[in-house]
Amino acid sequence: MILINFLLLSLIVFLRYLLFAGGLYLLCYVWKRKSWQSKRISPKPPSKELMKYEFKYSVLSSIIFGAVGAWIYDAWEKGYTLVYSDFSKYGFIYALLSLFLMMLIHDTYFYWTHRLLHLPWFYKKWHRVHHSSPHPSPWAAFCFHPIEAFIESLYMPIIAFMVPSHPVVIVTFLMLMTVLGVVNHLGYELYPKVFHRNRLLKTIISASNHSVHHRFNKFNYALYFTWWDSLLQTEYFASDVISNKIIRSDHPVDQTGQPFGEQVELPETPSSMTWVGLQP
Repeated sequence: MILINFLLLSLIVFLRYLLFAGGLYLLCYVWKRKSWQSKRISPKPPSKELMKYEFKYSVLSSIIFGAVGAWIYDAWEKGYTLVYSDFSKYGFIYALLSLFLMMLIHDTYFYWTHRLLHLPWFYKKWHRVHHSSPHPSPWAAFCFHPIEAFIESLYMPIIAFMVPSHPVVIVTFLMLMTVLGVVNHLGYELYPKVFHRNRLLKTIISASNHSVHHRFNKFNYALYFTWWDSLLQTEYFASDVISNKIIRSDHPVDQTGQPFGEQVELPETPSSMTWVGLQP
């Protein structure tokens, strides 16, 4: 039974990734390619080679995510998790709060593991797979080395064993996580300008924010909110206008256009990389 659950969940994870990454790619790079030029962050569309590279690793990540999901499902059937099926047990207000709590837990876990993966040894061994290009495509949302994919998946057991959660809330959270992951790697800034001006809304991580991280392998390590980056001074906020200047340059600049920080080594491109950790 656990094997069937593993296969089904791996397929569901992959189809969810395919739906959102493929849908937003078609929207931005095909249907709205000309009319949305003002929204584009990346200097040019992603190459077929890059997208193929990101897609292959994303397939592997989907399988790993499915395996962890099957293990959690088995634990739930045996009564080991805090997942509950009776929605009225905690009510609607708690369901909304639990969704926000899931995002906070995941954001915290992601920030600290992401910082760890940027240490030289971990970056060289695993994380550079995700940084295969300074200008990723929407297909990069699940593009992880298998070991990193496993590390990334461990937030789910933390939630399942620590937070009373209804399956509907869990599915909503996973859908939201996938959408935001794709949007952050999209190469287009879809959020309206008010997101970069409003004190509350600008704490939501956008494609502009995450593009700076990919361009320079530093700054902006969180996934959903800028709170950890702001607290620990790893935030580099880029508005939808400024970011277009930043990511096309070899050095980050501050809001006045002056050089910011030291020069950084850009990641290798897929054409010069093998499947890290999977080669013979």
